[in-house]
Amino acid sequence: MDTNEQPDEQGDEPTVAHYTRADASKFPTTPAGQEASIEGMVAAMGGSEATRIHNRRKLAERRAMEDMEGTAMGRFQAKLLAELHRFEEERAAERRQWDASHGTALDTLAQGFRAARDTAARHDLAEQVGSSLPLAEAGVIRRVAKALEAAMPGVVVDARVDGWTAKEIAAELDLTPSYVYRMLREYPWEAAWSLYVMPDGWTSDDDDEPWERVTGGTEDSAGETADEVARRILDERLDPKLATKRVRVAVWRAGDGDDLLEARGDAEHEPTE
Repeated sequence: MDTNEQPDEQGDEPTVAHYTRADASKFPTTPAGQEASIEGMVAAMGGSEATRIHNRRKLAERRAMEDMEGTAMGRFQAKLLAELHRFEEERAAERRQWDASHGTALDTLAQGFRAARDTAARHDLAEQVGSSLPLAEAGVIRRVAKALEAAMPGVVVDARVDGWTAKEIAAELDLTPSYVYRMLREYPWEAAWSLYVMPDGWTSDDDDEPWERVTGGTEDSAGETADEVARRILDERLDPKLATKRVRVAVWRAGDGDDLLEARGDAEHEPTE
């Protein structure tokens, strides 16, 4: 006897376990037979009556679900479960996105920008947030700043088109007024304009006024606002015949379309009594 083997209580010889493969041909193949086999195993394992009832109920539920596959109710149930799964996945993704952005310096910057009422407040905000940016967020803002430098002429010109003065633009962008004036001279913008007249007898001031387009065109403008371009063109085109009518000139940046409600500037003439 090997020194590592210990005799059992029945004698001096060690016991050895033998494994015998079950005959698969004797396994039950019908659902009823399989259920009976499961119940038999549970009973042999000493399961309680409550356990056996629970197991039988779960088996019945599973077989009912299998029987529903391919039916209209089964397809509806599968679709409903898929939609619930998709909804849960979307909500989880939204929570992850919110967790990633909430409380960051960029989030603080956005909230502060919405609350800032003037240029001075926005400058103070930039200094406060800029002094405590973590690396990744500092990298984002630095790349945005580099992209802004290349786009600066367009930003300056577009602000001027909307009516900002050169001094206001300089203050907002932390530039000198002379730099802004030079940029406005070097980068003229293309103005698209249309001249309209109001039909005789129409007196409404609604947005749906039936303005009739008479003429229009495009021209380059350096340093003018859209309202100034509209006023200049109106003065140039207002002949004695037009002066007896209600006239309007609308101006857009070329490529913006010609929707009157989205005009960047306009000027009107009211006929004298």
